[in-house]
Amino acid sequence: MTELQKDVARIMQVVKGEGVKERVFSAKSSWVSWSKEERELKAQVESIFERKLMTLFFDLEESLKRVPSQKEYLKEYMKIAFAKIEKEAWYTEIVKAFNQDFIENCVTWRADRAYKSSLIEVMTAMQLESKGYTVFRDKYIDMVMGVDLVAVKDGKVWYIHITKDSTFSKGKVLTKGTYRDYWINYKRFDYQRDFRNHVELFYSNDENENNVVKNGLPLFKFDYVMDALDEEHSFKWDDNNQMAELMTIMKQAGSVNKFYTWKSADGKLTVK
Repeated sequence: MTELQKDVARIMQVVKGEGVKERVFSAKSSWVSWSKEERELKAQVESIFERKLMTLFFDLEESLKRVPSQKEYLKEYMKIAFAKIEKEAWYTEIVKAFNQDFIENCVTWRADRAYKSSLIEVMTAMQLESKGYTVFRDKYIDMVMGVDLVAVKDGKVWYIHITKDSTFSKGKVLTKGTYRDYWINYKRFDYQRDFRNHVELFYSNDENENNVVKNGLPLFKFDYVMDALDEEHSFKWDDNNQMAELMTIMKQAGSVNKFYTWKSADGKLTVK
C-alpha cells in the first residue's frame, strides 16, 4: 500500500467508528445568544495567525507515521493556539477569568474545521488517483502556494483549493491569495501567490449536489470533481509550472537543501 492508501484506510476507520465532529456546526444556533463580547472574542480567535497551525496535520502525519485522530489533532492544536493567544493584548486576566471556556470552544471549533478539511483533501487525492491523475500533496505547497492538491494528467496540471461552502471560508481563500512573506527553516523569501484559473471545490456539512456526508465527513461526488478539472482550469505541465517555480525560490533562499524534492503520491512524478 502507498502512504496515500494507508491514510485513506485510516480515515475510513475513523468514519466507520466515532466519525468526524465539527462542533461549531452542531452548535451554530448559539450565535444568536452570544454577547457582543463573545462575538468579538470569536473574531479574535479566528484572526490568530500561526504557521505551526497551518502545517499541523502534515507534521502529525510525519511524527505519528499515520493520519492523526481528531482527539490527537485537537490536543496539539489547542497547545499551539494558546501559546499564541497568551501573548495577545486582548487576552487579559479578566478575559481569562470570565471567558476561558468560551475561548477554548472557539479554538476547538477552528481546529475541527481544519481537521475535517485535511481529511477531505486526503480522500479527494485518492479519488483523483483512482481516475488516473497523479497527485501532489505537501505542507509547503499548502502553506506557501496556498494550494491543497496538485493533479497532473496527460501533460496538464490543475491547482486545487478545497474549501467549505460558506461566506467566511470563501473570504479566507481570497485573503490567502495576498500573502507574500514566508519563512521556512528560518530562511525568509518572497513568493507571490497567483490563484487565477485554479480549481475551487466547495463542500458542505449537509449533503448536496457537490458532496455526500458519511458520519460527519463530507466526500465529494466524482462527477463534481471531474467536471471542475476542465480544460479552462488546466495549465501546461512543464519545467515552468508553479510548483517548480516555488521549489527554485525555496532552494535559492536556502529554505530547503539542493536535494529536496516533491514526490507525487503514486511515486510517478518528482519535482526537484
